[in-house]
Parts: sequence; C-alpha cells; structure tokens
Amino acid sequence: MKTMSGTCVPMITPMTESEDVDFDSLERLTEYLTGCGCSALYPCGTTGEVVNLTLDERRRIVRTVVDAARGRIPVFAQVGGLPTRDSVRLAMDAWHAGADGIGILTPTYYPLDDREMLDYYIRVAGSVPKDFPVYIYGIPGMAVNRLSPSLVEKIADACENIIGIKYSVSDILTLMSFKRIRNNCFRVLVSPAQMLLPALAIGADGIVSGNCNVFSEDINEMFRLFKEKETAKCRALQERLSLIAEAMADKEAAKCKALLCRKGVIKSDAMRGPQRKLNEAEKNELFSFVDEIIVG
Repeated sequence: MKTMSGTCVPMITPMTESEDVDFDSLERLTEYLTGCGCSALYPCGTTGEVVNLTLDERRRIVRTVVDAARGRIPVFAQVGGLPTRDSVRLAMDAWHAGADGIGILTPTYYPLDDREMLDYYIRVAGSVPKDFPVYIYGIPGMAVNRLSPSLVEKIADACENIIGIKYSVSDILTLMSFKRIRNNCFRVLVSPAQMLLPALAIGADGIVSGNCNVFSEDINEMFRLFKEKETAKCRALQERLSLIAEAMADKEAAKCKALLCRKGVIKSDAMRGPQRKLNEAEKNELFSFVDEIIVG
C-alpha cells in the first residue's frame, strides 16, 4: 500500500483562455512536477479549483495525470466534497484509472453531525478495495465541516483503508491528536507551509500545499535538513517558507498559475470563473517578490 509523505503537490488545473481544462498543459505540469523531486501528486484538490469542475472533467484529469506520471510518482486523486454517491463514483473511477490512492474532502456547504460524517466516509472508503489507501481531507475554513480527533478515530476504526489525514488548519494540538490514532501509526499531512517545521517536530509525515506547485525545491530541502537534524538551518528555511506562504496566501491558485505560466510549464494562467487570474500589476508585484526571495 502506497502512502503520501514528503512534498505532495495539490496540482493546479490549467485552463485555456476560454476556461476549458487544458489537458496538454496538465501533461506538461505532471512531467515538470515529477522532475522536481516531489513525493506525490494530488489532482482535483482545493488548489485545483475542484468546486468549479464537472464530474467528467475530474475523471479525465485524474486519468491524464495517472497516464502522464507513468508510475514514476504516486498519484492520489481527491474525490470528495460532493454528494456521497458522486464521491463513490469518483473513488471507483480513480481506482480503475490506476491511481495509487484517494483523498476524500469532507462534505461541503451543509453542516453535518458526526453520524452523517461517519456514514459518508464509510460509504466512500468502502467503495474501493481494502488495500487501496484513503486519506481524509479536512479544510473547515472552506468546506464548513470540522473533523474532531474523536470523529477521525471513529472513522479510522470503521475503515481499515483510511490510513491518514490531510488537515488544512494551523492547529498543532489537533495534529498531535490525529498522530496518536492507531498507536501513532496514523499518517498526518499538514497544509499551511507556515506549519511545516512545527508539524515535522511532532511527527507529521508530509505536506500538501499549493506552494509545492512552484516552490517544491525549498520544501524538499526542509525534509532533508530535518532528517539531518540541522536545526538552525531548518529554522532559517522555515522563515523563508513562511514569507513565501504569506505572499501566496490570497489567490494562491492564480499566483501558482502565473508563476508556472512564466516558467513555460503551462500555456495560460487563466482561471475558471468566478475566480479570476492576476492583473498585470499583481503579476509584477508577485514576480518581483519571487525574484527577490530567490536571489536572497
């Protein structure tokens, strides 16, 4: 059973100027990220504009990434955030497409009680084989529903193929509680880059951050330095990563696209409405920051 660890990339979804998914650019992006030393690819997540994609687009995106990766890097498809039966269909499609595992975003918009959340995860995780790895994905700031450690433990007890969680909240105590599940064997992935070093210190396994689309080398370096116990260098690099994360925080997907387009990895920095791409002034400010921090 494959797992997510280290630098995992929640891939942006390239768009054409007419707001169609640009599958040619998606193939190039997959090739680019595979060559950057990333540990796993995570299509159809928040950075991938998932709520603006159709079910058919999500299926084709996953197949495109799996085919382009050619087994060189694990692909974990995000299949949640939908009515249960649609998430079940996407989970099964990801398994049939050859993905290495899936992430399941909590249901969105309507606040649910713990029984409803538990049933949701049992049904979606139960739709794929027991040896197919599944991660819970919690981002309550955008998806409404919050996952308590006690609920996550109940979900893990009910679903043996749920092996970890991606948690997009800067809450070190909750991360520690997640890590204690299954006698400290539950895998924990952090999202905010500002939390990387503190999360590693309490045993987190990796990061799934939009910044990984364009700053994977710095994030890879943090894992190396931490493994080698270079404490002072880790602290200095964490400061740099925090500055990057703060600069990228507002309109992160649009900023990632602008930088990837500048590098020639994708053809256009277009977003799908209602989101918009950066204007020229915003791009110039972003590019100046990145050029300065890279030189620095």
